[in-house]
Amino acid sequence: MVGAMVRPAQAPKPPIKRLWRLETGWSYSPLLARSPAKPWAWLPAVRSLGGYTATTPEKGARMLEELFSLYQDGLINQGHPKCLFAETLIFNEGWLLRSVLKEWQAHPPGSRLAFLPFPAGARVYSEGQLYTPFKARFRGDKRAESHTHVDGVVGDFSIADTKSGIVLDPAFRYIAVLEAKMHSPLARGTTNAPDFDQLSRTAACLIHAIIQTGTRADYRAHLAVIYAQANRRVDPAQYSKTHIESQIDKRLQAYVGTDQPDEASAPFITGWRDVLNRLQVWFLTWEDVLAEIGSEDLDRFYSLCRRFNG
Repeated sequence: MVGAMVRPAQAPKPPIKRLWRLETGWSYSPLLARSPAKPWAWLPAVRSLGGYTATTPEKGARMLEELFSLYQDGLINQGHPKCLFAETLIFNEGWLLRSVLKEWQAHPPGSRLAFLPFPAGARVYSEGQLYTPFKARFRGDKRAESHTHVDGVVGDFSIADTKSGIVLDPAFRYIAVLEAKMHSPLARGTTNAPDFDQLSRTAACLIHAIIQTGTRADYRAHLAVIYAQANRRVDPAQYSKTHIESQIDKRLQAYVGTDQPDEASAPFITGWRDVLNRLQVWFLTWEDVLAEIGSEDLDRFYSLCRRFNG
């Protein structure tokens, strides 16, 4: 038998530290730390807010400064492509929404938007899941659908026993769900429900989350779509309350069919219309949102989003 070669143990190398300069001095950003074993480990970090920490000697570094710094750090090529990764990993509606949510939370505006300001203590999260009221009742249920991913959610909720599933607090008082679009339309449907559009599906899942807590009269619920002004594939006139009600009703009838409704579906079947009546639905353009905030950094970021997603 040939013995395996045994290499002497080596002390692990420290991660490469990316230094960047603010007016307050030089600072180390953990978001850009790279492990020798995983030299591109920062790429997944760009997609997630989880674990994000960055500090300067005096205050927390701004998210947009980190993203701009990442982009500049990636411009290593001559000609095209200049960047070593797709620019849309950074300059997209997801990071734009996160930056806007962070701004809204940190600097509550005197806003004309009815869902602002956020209540004190409201949690802010991106890329969460709302549980569907049309879950599988048995393996291979062709009338069921998966949970709905939403771009942003703000309010009284927690993520319990899941990585991203949103559960409203029993005594919640506020919930806002936001969908972010650049130039894409709202999705037309799902595999098992090809005519059940994205907004109606999100509304149904939000209504389901509210019903799970036991409905009351002392809460505010909002569903907002933010899209680029040049996006002609999002037409707010198509998504009236009447349209959403009709969509949910048809989806529910298809889901239940001729079967006797199961016990788990009963609260949604009896209560969804009342909650829909309380739900406020909004369509906003990024141009209007950013004009109200008045941030040059956000304007610059949005300009690059439009450039790379055009």
